[in-house]
Amino acid sequence: MNHCLHPRAESIIQTSGREDVCVGDPSRVRGHIFAGFPYLFFQPNMETAIELLFFMGLIYWLFPNFFTEGISRINKMVDIVTNRMFDVFNKFSPRESHQNDSLATMSNLKRFSSEQKNRRKLTKEAEQKARNNHIFEIKENAPPVVVPKRRPMMGLSCYGCTPSSRDSLVNQSAENFALKNILDYNPKASRYGFLQRTFKHLAQNYELKKFDYPQCAGLVLGNERVKYAVEKTAVQQYKDSNSDDSDFYAQLVTNNEKRAKRILHDMRSTLSDFLLRFTSWLLCKLLPCFVSSIVVHPGHIEMLQKAGKTNLPLIFLPLHRSHLDYILMSFILLNNNVRSPLVASGDNLRIPFFGSLLRGLGAFYIKRRIDPVMGQKDHVYKAVLHTYMNECLKAGHNIEFFLEGGRTRTGKPCMPKYGILSVIVEAFIDGIIEDALLVPVSVNYEKLVDGNFVREQLGQPKEMETFGNAIKGIWHVLNSNYGMIRVDFNQPFSLRELIKTFNSNGRTTKAPVAKMLKSNPSTTSLYGTDVVSDEHKTLVENISKHVIYDCAQSMAVMSTNAVAFLLLNRFRNGVTVDQLVDAVDELRVDLALVRRDLGFRGDSLDVINYAIELLGPGLIRKERLNNEEIIKPVAMLPNVIELMYYSNSLTTVYSLESVVATALYSLDLSRGSVYRDDLVDAAIELCDILQYEFLFCKPCQSLEIMIMDCIDDLVIRKEIFIYNNQNAEDVQKSKRIAQQFDDSSDEDYCPAVEYKLNEKATDYLIYLRSVLRSLVEAYATTAFTLEKIIGRSLIENELVGDIMSEMKKQLADGSLLYPESVSVDPIKNALKLFQKWDILECHSEKRLRLYYLKDSQDNATSINTLYNRINKFKTSSSSE
Repeated sequence: MNHCLHPRAESIIQTSGREDVCVGDPSRVRGHIFAGFPYLFFQPNMETAIELLFFMGLIYWLFPNFFTEGISRINKMVDIVTNRMFDVFNKFSPRESHQNDSLATMSNLKRFSSEQKNRRKLTKEAEQKARNNHIFEIKENAPPVVVPKRRPMMGLSCYGCTPSSRDSLVNQSAENFALKNILDYNPKASRYGFLQRTFKHLAQNYELKKFDYPQCAGLVLGNERVKYAVEKTAVQQYKDSNSDDSDFYAQLVTNNEKRAKRILHDMRSTLSDFLLRFTSWLLCKLLPCFVSSIVVHPGHIEMLQKAGKTNLPLIFLPLHRSHLDYILMSFILLNNNVRSPLVASGDNLRIPFFGSLLRGLGAFYIKRRIDPVMGQKDHVYKAVLHTYMNECLKAGHNIEFFLEGGRTRTGKPCMPKYGILSVIVEAFIDGIIEDALLVPVSVNYEKLVDGNFVREQLGQPKEMETFGNAIKGIWHVLNSNYGMIRVDFNQPFSLRELIKTFNSNGRTTKAPVAKMLKSNPSTTSLYGTDVVSDEHKTLVENISKHVIYDCAQSMAVMSTNAVAFLLLNRFRNGVTVDQLVDAVDELRVDLALVRRDLGFRGDSLDVINYAIELLGPGLIRKERLNNEEIIKPVAMLPNVIELMYYSNSLTTVYSLESVVATALYSLDLSRGSVYRDDLVDAAIELCDILQYEFLFCKPCQSLEIMIMDCIDDLVIRKEIFIYNNQNAEDVQKSKRIAQQFDDSSDEDYCPAVEYKLNEKATDYLIYLRSVLRSLVEAYATTAFTLEKIIGRSLIENELVGDIMSEMKKQLADGSLLYPESVSVDPIKNALKLFQKWDILECHSEKRLRLYYLKDSQDNATSINTLYNRINKFKTSSSSE
């Protein structure tokens, strides 16, 4: 029996068969206490213990006086030892509420001396009085917030968009299931023989369900779509050549047919059941070398197994954080008897050996980059891609692809690319498939296996994947520790039902146009607009954003995410261990109230020590100040960018609250109060600025209502405001509910609601504001630097370099407060935003992007107006 209290023990990895067993759980030591102290310290067999007790009884019968004095001394010794045991236990025991019952049970086992018994009698009246006072306080004061003890069932589909899917496939008792570690496979001795137990992973692979994976490449070139695309391209090339030679046209047709064949050969997958099983066995040996566990929820696996029996294709849509994502997906599905999917992969992974290996594991390769102008004319490539995917769907293959296109470089979900999903949607609309089940997937790592993206965020070019780099990366990974990996499969929902909901009653355009945020996808990737038909573009956009939002909401929060988030946003200047423990406890309560699952359990002190050890001294350091240990984040370049990556998993949770806090400080607070309508309008304006950073709500929700609900939640839970006119607020709530059913409700009926600031909540508001402060700084500096292209143009790399130089200059003189503002991703997103606002123009040729100001904006006044529009959220009209 393991009594290890080390923070890396299994207790904080929540993979135990019993969820209530964690570090310092009394149930682990109770057996020793019942067995008596001789057995506790020496642990002989039970017969020896009985003989010892009989010998002690014989001495007591022969020498009663001598033994009474000895017993008295032994009692005192037992009391001292027991008290010391409890002191040690209480020092390491968890603070969670569900431990209290176990502690009470253990305290009943404590041996009390006669003096202690008398002391209990004397204090009985005092205890009764304290109990009565406590009951009085419960009656008079508001009840405390009750945190649910059960783990929330994450990833259930949207009730508003897919009500039928929400009621299907789900086991109502799934919340009671303990999490499952995929790497933990221990065959029972009663069921398996010696050889099966010895070679358990081979036996496990042998027992897996065998699936047939038909090869579909041979059906593509004969398809009418491909033939038509070949002829259309040849006709266009023939017209452009100004030639009248019929033989030349025939040659063009032949060349395009050969090109279609090459495209298909490079694209196709060779998914093999044998290779899947062999790789699964190999992963069972290699994964424990660098990860402690791969955790899934059994309820999620059960939903997938039921969905696999519907004979509908499953479309897996995971967030993309690491190259390990698609390998893990196939590994988990295979070991739970769910058909492995074909995986859309970028052609940058088609490298020697590893490219062929991934192809055999289900990868089919598509172009990562394509010229946006030429891409629209590449009818052959588009036809081959569409046809190959359609044939795979008809053959019964499941499909997996990443809506984000590439891996996130910031830790936040990226804006979706719509191309591959549009193929699935058109396959359904054209009747090629009856329906499909979409499965959003969230993957989170305690420590990112791919290393970090600091070089890229500082403006250096991405290193291309090569065979040598792959070998070096694998060797480094196998000799490192990356903690736990958590995979959450959301509830599968019907594509047919979702499309029907979006198309009925104009649901997607019901909210006022001024309150809707529309963003454009990438135009430089085949995941982007070049394969999306204009007819279904809005529909595909709404589905994509819904999936990304669902994935972000169902992602479990890891220990490294929690510690990095608190240190960067709340304790940037350092914090004591006790204060950080209290902050983690508070964070756990907040996450439980919004039903976000945690990737850790146990005492917060152990969780913190474990996370600090995993992140390493390069990101978090410990110092001694006045005989007290201080924990500080390394908040300087380049380390802070990597720490920000882990923090950003929680930034999405607090993004809307941070928008409200930031919008609040952009208003005039000299009166100590603010009108609700002004606050909502300012929050919507800030959401518009950050539309390429976050999805603040689902497409089926109104952003305005989400902001008002967020304000109400902050008022109730955090008491940031005191109402000046409560009646008006009640009327406004009634109006908001009525508007959801009747669009004709009177806009001017309610009086203005005024919020009075609660000074006690100022620290919390500043903490919330800091969550988005680095992004606002990056956008404001990008707008300021546009002055450098007045009357001229710059290619993207030069413009981004100038902006980063300006950021470093402002960081040195104190104009910028956050070093993580100096990052490429928010700069590029800001440039996209300014394009959408018709301030910038971008001309793309080959792989170069040339930026210049629009004629109407090519002056200092327009740039200054743009800068002030953003900078007001950076500066504050009130002192903090």
